[in-house]
Order: sequence, then structure tokens, then C-alpha cells
Amino acid sequence: MFVPKGMRRARKAQRARAEARFPKEEKAEVGIPPRKDVDIGRLTLKEAGLYQLVLETGRYMIFVLLVLGIAHTMAVPDAYHLSNSVENTFLSKLDKINVSLDVYYWMENEVFPKVSADGYTADGQSVLVGAVRMRQVRVPLDTCVFHGGRVSSARLLSLYFDLCAEDYTRGSAVKGHYHPGWTGVPNLTNTSGPWIYRQTDSIWSLYRYDSGGYVIDIDPRPPDHNHHLSELRNMSWIDRQTRAVFVDFTLYNANVDLFNVVSVLVETPAIGRARVQFDLPVLRLHLYNQTTDLVLLTFQIAYVIFLAYFIYYAVRGILKDRIEYFKDVWKVLDLMVVILSLIAVAAFVARMILTENTRKNYRENNSSFLNIALVVLVDRTQLIVVSILAFIGCCRCCKLLRGNNSLYLMQKTFGRVISPMLSHGGVILVLMFSYGMLGNISFGGYVESYSTIYNAFLTVTDFVIGSYQLDDYVMFPTLGTIFFISFVLIMNFVLLNFFATVMMDAFFVEKETFVTPEDREIVTYILNRARVRLSGWCHGQAEKRTNDGVESDPIRTSFGTS
Repeated sequence: MFVPKGMRRARKAQRARAEARFPKEEKAEVGIPPRKDVDIGRLTLKEAGLYQLVLETGRYMIFVLLVLGIAHTMAVPDAYHLSNSVENTFLSKLDKINVSLDVYYWMENEVFPKVSADGYTADGQSVLVGAVRMRQVRVPLDTCVFHGGRVSSARLLSLYFDLCAEDYTRGSAVKGHYHPGWTGVPNLTNTSGPWIYRQTDSIWSLYRYDSGGYVIDIDPRPPDHNHHLSELRNMSWIDRQTRAVFVDFTLYNANVDLFNVVSVLVETPAIGRARVQFDLPVLRLHLYNQTTDLVLLTFQIAYVIFLAYFIYYAVRGILKDRIEYFKDVWKVLDLMVVILSLIAVAAFVARMILTENTRKNYRENNSSFLNIALVVLVDRTQLIVVSILAFIGCCRCCKLLRGNNSLYLMQKTFGRVISPMLSHGGVILVLMFSYGMLGNISFGGYVESYSTIYNAFLTVTDFVIGSYQLDDYVMFPTLGTIFFISFVLIMNFVLLNFFATVMMDAFFVEKETFVTPEDREIVTYILNRARVRLSGWCHGQAEKRTNDGVESDPIRTSFGTS
């Protein structure tokens, strides 16, 4: 078919325009995608990684801010100053107590005189809430038993003592009821006297003593307290069977809205001389009374929402990964956060319930002893758990820096040395325990730092970090010198240096085989994008200032319009 020359030229031009508008794709080899598609795929992966990293960072930073905000509100800034003031007011003469009977003297001269008739303390800032409680625990008198087995020594012992009272244990405590003067067995018509055994809550219950005992509540207003103390002294309420005397009372400072529990423990062991300890916990019972407390309530509600979110992801991860879930350090930390958060929520609920019950009981009888021991214990538990949560939350933020090469290298190093360090750490613990036992057996009868197994182990631990008292070993020129030199050589110069050597070797091995992590590429991509955006914004601002300068210059404006 004949086509005119002009028509052929027109069709050729039309075909050229179509090819220019819709270019043909380059043919690629089978199985190898075009380089352009590979770059687009990598860019898509980086975009997805960027999204996940930003989402995780924002989510966890909000969570950490909530934890730190709640922890900050639980820390009472005025607690130290309040407890220090109470200690200087009531407890400055506790070191004068040498025997259990000195408790009477301390209360008559240091406690009750510093409380006025209207309940205010000597500084005029705090008020005594309720009564002062005295409680004691006792052990029975029994036939003296000589453990040496010699008849002559037993006969000599019987010349001086008919009955003996051993040290206190929870199983050996006396729990019977008596008439005044510890005589006879009464009928239980009166169950509230100082000669009747009854259960009560105490701060020292977790220490070593039972929560029960022989209790008396004393009205602090004169002259009632003098009458009660004189009656107890005349009736020998404290005698050689007494193994511990507890004195508890509660103060309230309305200026800072804080309660201060004063709890004094006077131990009278079988060896004779009394040992005195005291505890001054400070806590706030009135919550959500101020405007700032509404912020705390908002933080707590948001924290519970985040907790539900973390529980969901933890359960889903455990069901999906099974045992592999617990091999990831960061996932284990997330699981610890969930568990500790549940404990903190349970402690918070228990604290609210106990506080409300305490208020209710005190309203019914405001002259009785205000016992908030359980509230103190739960509050301390909650404070410890929240502080650990804050610590783990801050440590968990290290994962957000996983694009850093140094941090990634440290993580790989710790992963390599974890197995040898556990075995090496076991050797160190065994040697420390051995030296602690040696110190306790050799020096325990003469040096306080080795008097018990617990003190000996703490002393050896201080020795490892370089803190020690040289006078403890000067008393024993031969054995003390051998103990000191051998410990320094074996522990400090050999084992700890070996510990550092293993870490350094693992670090160098990981450094030689170091490969840039994938997260590092994502972080680099984020930084490049941020740099491009910032440079573009700066360039736009510069052009805007230039244009504004041109428009505001009358000479250039008139020249341009002329």
C-alpha cells in the first residue's frame, strides 16, 4: 500500500513522541532485579525501620517520663529534715540506756516532758497523735543447762543461779496471760492490760521479733504518764525475762502534711548490756488534697494504660517466641518492668485500703495509739519497687542508642564473656565466703566487723573495693598480717586482674570481627534526612530574608520599577 511521504513522516514523529512520553523499561537478567528496584526496596525497609524506631522511642520515652514523675512525687523532700528534728528532740539521750530499766528514765525525762498538755512537741511544729505504746517480748525461765558436760561446773553454776533465761527466738517467746507482777493465770475478763499477751502490728515484725507481746498504751498528758510508769516499775513489768522493749508513737506536722512514726527498740540479750535501735519513717497519708496531686493522678492513670499495653505485648511475645523470648536481655527487662509494675499497683491499692481503715479506727477512738505500722511497711515496699522501676526504665533507654557503634560493641562483648564471667564470679564468691568464715572464727570475738557471718561478709566485700580498717588486723600481729597480705594478693592482684583480662580479650575479639548493625544504617538514614530537611529549611529562610531585604530597599525597588 502506498503511503505518502508526508504521512510517513507524521507517523514517525508521532511514534517518537509516544516513546518519549512512555519510555521502555530496560531488560534485566532473569532472577536479578533492576538496581533501581533494589534501591527502592532498601529505601522502603529504611522507612519502615525509621517508623518503628520513632514509634518505639516515643512510646518508651513517655513511659519513662511517667515512671520518673511518679517516683519523684513519692520522694518526700522534707522527710530528712523532719526526721532529723524529731531525732534531736526525743532520741538524743538514747545512748544513755545501758540496761532495760533505763527505758523508764528515758521516757520520764526525754519523751513525756517534751510533749505539752495539748499534744504539741517541744519545737512547737509537730503534734503527738494518739497515745504512746510500750510493748515487750519475754522468754521463760527454765533450769540452767551447762553445755560443757562437767559435773563440777554444773554444781558451781547451780550455786549462783536457780533458773536461767535464754535469748529470744520466735518459738521460745512467752505468750501466756498473767496477773500484775507476772503471777498466776487470770481469767480473761480484761484483755487489754499490760500483763495480757495480744497481737499487734509492728515495724520490727520483719526484723526478728514477733508482732505480739505485752502492750500498754500511755496517755502522754501529765500526770497520767507518771502514774502509769510508776505502776509498771513497782510491779516489775520489765525484768530479767524481758528480751526486747518497743516504744512507739506517731507525730504529725501539719505545715508539711507529713506523719512521722517514732519506733525505738531496746534489746536486752542474755549477755546483759542493752542494745538500742530506732526507726523514723516519714510518710504522707493524705493523698490528692492539693492541685498538684491531680497531675500525679493523671500520671498514674496514664501509667496504668501503658502497663496494659506492655502486658499485652509481653504476653504476645512469650506465646510467639516461647523460650527464645527469655534469651533477649531487652525483652527480659520489659518483663521485669511488667512484674514490678503489677507489684507497685497492688502495693498502692493495699496502702489506700490500710490508710482508710486506720483513719476509721482512729476516728472511733482518737485517744488510742495510732498504729500505722502496716501502712509504713507497704509504703516502703511501694517506694522500693518504684525506685527499681525507675532504675530499669533508665537502663532500658540504652536500647534506644543501639545505633551507636560503641554501645553495640559493648553489648556483643558482654554477650561473649557472660559464660566465663559466671564461672569466674563463682570462684570469687567462694573465696570471699572462705575469707569471711576465717575472719569470723579468728577475729569475731574481738572485732565488731567480724562478729557475725553477715558482718564478716560485708567486711570482706568492702575489702575487695579497697575499704578496710587496718586496726582490725593490728590486734593480731601474725594471723592478721597473713590474712591481710594473702587476701590482697589473691583477690586484688590475681582474680580481679584476671577478670579484667577476660573482658579486654573479648572486647578486642569483637572489635576485630565488628560488623555495622542494621540499626546503625537506620540511624544514619535518619540523620541524613534530618540534615537535608534542616539545610533546606535554612536555605528557605535565607532566601526569604533576601527577598524581604530586596522588597524593603527603596533604591532597589525604585530601580526595579523604573
